[in-house]
Amino acid sequence: MDRHNLDRRSFLRGLAGAAVIAAGLSEASAEEPPVTMARAVQNTINPDIQKYRGLIGALEGFSATIIREHLALLERYRQKLSEVESRNQTIDLALANSLAGSWRNHVMARLELRNSVRLHELYFDALTPKSVKPDQKITKALEESYGSFDQWWIKFRATAMAVRAWGILAWDNQAKRAVIFGLDNDSEWPLGLDPLLVVDMAEHAYVLDFIGQPLAYLDAWLARVNWLAVESRLISASEK
Repeated sequence: MDRHNLDRRSFLRGLAGAAVIAAGLSEASAEEPPVTMARAVQNTINPDIQKYRGLIGALEGFSATIIREHLALLERYRQKLSEVESRNQTIDLALANSLAGSWRNHVMARLELRNSVRLHELYFDALTPKSVKPDQKITKALEESYGSFDQWWIKFRATAMAVRAWGILAWDNQAKRAVIFGLDNDSEWPLGLDPLLVVDMAEHAYVLDFIGQPLAYLDAWLARVNWLAVESRLISASEK
């Protein structure tokens, strides 16, 4: 492991570690805490983050540290979104223009943060400590679009490797089929698509456990996908 990767690892660990403390997901809180600490943690963690706490240390292939710090980053995104939205009534709309200005910055920041929060929720909502195989409906949808589950995975994995933010399986409301696409940033989203499954390809999602090994990360992630959640999303999207 070279020094560059060690330095990067230390930097990212420190960056996310500060967020861990702020979100109440400290190393100690991942263990069974004393009564006093349990109360403190319960009062600190955002209720929406709390529902993911059971993933910490429970996902085979992923360390407790990387999940804890990833969740803390999600909490930071939520806090920043709240801060941005709270400034909504204090900006002079008469000064809005497409080149620069407070309202443009507000509009762009709100879009990016909102998408980032929702995409991370989709990511964590479809993770499970258990092994859950694809059910009949999702298997059929993948076969109709890609021939087989294996052929879908080859293309999905390649797409994820080709982007800098998100690899995504979605339902195309017009074509009425499952489709694969990728995002380089949180501000993009094609019209007419409902997300079924997303994988975070930003370095913060895997670098602490899989330095220089995004393919190994993808394989570990696939093994922890909750296909029941994906199928539920497919049913909701396809019945619109």
